[in-house]
Amino acid sequence: MNKVKEQREQFGYHNSAKQTINEVKSAQLNTVSSMSADGQTLLQPNIAVSDNNPIDRHPLQLAHMGLGQRGDNNYIDLGLRAGYHDILDRPSGFPQFFDLEGASATLRLYDTDNDTANQPNSVVLQNVTLIRGRSFNPVNSAKKGKTWGASIEATRVNDGSQQDGRDHLVGSLGYESGWSWAFGTPRTGTGEMPPQLCYTFLSSTAQAGRSINKGFRVGAGVNAGCRYQINNQLRAQAELQLPYWYHGSSDESNARGHYWQPISTLGLQYDIDKKQALRINANYDWQDRVDANEDIQLSYRRYF
Repeated sequence: MNKVKEQREQFGYHNSAKQTINEVKSAQLNTVSSMSADGQTLLQPNIAVSDNNPIDRHPLQLAHMGLGQRGDNNYIDLGLRAGYHDILDRPSGFPQFFDLEGASATLRLYDTDNDTANQPNSVVLQNVTLIRGRSFNPVNSAKKGKTWGASIEATRVNDGSQQDGRDHLVGSLGYESGWSWAFGTPRTGTGEMPPQLCYTFLSSTAQAGRSINKGFRVGAGVNAGCRYQINNQLRAQAELQLPYWYHGSSDESNARGHYWQPISTLGLQYDIDKKQALRINANYDWQDRVDANEDIQLSYRRYF
């Protein structure tokens, strides 16, 4: 009992007529420790730590190599990203639902058939991103603020205004504003939000490129999706984009000046370790005027 007495005094408890051994066991009276089963030792509790220690984060730079197929054409993707993190990357060490990418570029090498019409070039610049990200502040959590996103990039898009519209590189500026909801069971005692996330954005985008109809298009619509943490190493995201594009009036009878262009996307990432991962990306363009509707890719990602 002397050992118990010393430990009780160490944690700020002192003998009194009203404070018995059973009362010391009470979590209400003794929030910083607990009594062992034999009643002889006060034990420190196990404290759950939030998974946002910067020591645990993956390196910020990224290189990837992917093998994929767009329509009837196979390709190799080669890409670099100078900084930060997207929503499918390994989340340890980052704020929950962190999504911010900076200074990235991707080259695509196609295996083309010159005897087939509407073939892509052998080497194309697929994407150059200055900055792209989303800020998620779920409405059903204590985290205050709104959910929004923004992007400044050059990217390849399918021009749905003309029959058999090919993909073209355009400059793109986008902004989103909406709502997000966290759901699931959070880890006890960490202060973290639930691990799953769904979101809905109202989006606006302006794009300009020499090769697309009229040289520009502006769009507005809805982007909705969910991100699911399957386990510590595996995450999935699904999204549906519903933009309505406007190119302006055209004298060409076969060209449309405005149209819907729904696109569904699916992503899945498996973390091999802190510096390596495998990712599957797939998307389907529901516009009937584009030359290739589907694009699926498996990539190896190396953080350094």
